Amino acid sequence: MDNKDMRIVRALDKYGPKTTTKDLSKRLKIPPRTLRYRLSRLRSHGYLQPFRYSTREKKIGLGENILVLDLSSSSKPFPTEFFEKTQAVGWYSSTYGTMNGFLANVVYPLENPTANLKILEVLRDAGAISDYLIFDLFSYTTKGWNFSGFDSNGRWIWNWRNWHQQIDSILENEKSDVKLDVENQTQIAFDSKDVSLLQMLHENPNVTQKQISLKLELSISHVRRRIQRLENHDVIQGYKPIFTPFRDTLTLICFIESISSIKQILACMYELPYTLDIFIESPSKVGLRIRLSANDIVGFFSGLDRLRHLMDSLSVQILHNAVSFGSSRLYDLYDATNGKWMTHSSAYFRWLKDLLGDR
Repeated sequence: MDNKDMRIVRALDKYGPKTTTKDLSKRLKIPPRTLRYRLSRLRSHGYLQPFRYSTREKKIGLGENILVLDLSSSSKPFPTEFFEKTQAVGWYSSTYGTMNGFLANVVYPLENPTANLKILEVLRDAGAISDYLIFDLFSYTTKGWNFSGFDSNGRWIWNWRNWHQQIDSILENEKSDVKLDVENQTQIAFDSKDVSLLQMLHENPNVTQKQISLKLELSISHVRRRIQRLENHDVIQGYKPIFTPFRDTLTLICFIESISSIKQILACMYELPYTLDIFIESPSKVGLRIRLSANDIVGFFSGLDRLRHLMDSLSVQILHNAVSFGSSRLYDLYDATNGKWMTHSSAYFRWLKDLLGDR
């Protein structure tokens, strides 16, 4: 990467990944042909990933759990077919850390909040897992890149001592401007057309309103109004970061509980240059997902140690070999006939017990 590449990356981060080449060309004063070439090269080298929508399904009746399955002392092999066959699983990963086994993102109908707990109990009773952690996502947000970690030519120059000093300063001043989104998330009225629209956006983020209108048999203006409404109610929240500057990375999720100091802890985390996913369960309990360069692990944990005395509990999971089924398949759980999200049937539990019995 060079200075011009970094200007392009910064512009995409500022104006959004759907910004047109024509608009970027005007803003950056880079000829369109040169811009297209550089965008293509950044994508082919893996610096720019395909953009994806960030959506909040809780507003339309679908809750979300992060499940950590501990296999440390399980009595039989874990059936990984479980993840593929359980339609409510969006993605899963092998994990080690506080618990060793698997970590999975699993949705559930808000009408049935204990749906995933029942599955975990079946797995534990059968000896497939020895313990588990359930993190219930009330809401989440994403902190984008802080490009101060790079020089003008895209070289990584971040000094972890700076972050450690920032932590000390924040803790000394005992103040934080961080706001947690813990307000009541009222469900909105929606129908099968909204569900199909969201599914199409996840399947192909570049889908046009005209293509959506043809598929849903709606006018383009009607599609536009539906998208605007979903955006106004924060069902569609925007786009996920697309810049991936490092090849050798580790993904960590830190589950942190602190009754008195969670905002101070988050204020320190917000000073990191990395993009950061913040999962919120309650005003005192959060999960932080960060993708670090492998060379930065020691610096990150040194900072985490500085914050440890503020935490009532800390669980750290390192993820590897993640498998994603895509967010679009989750929308197949919606039953348009009765206007409800499907939950696990008795047939599903019979299948699961049969699967575990074969081990």
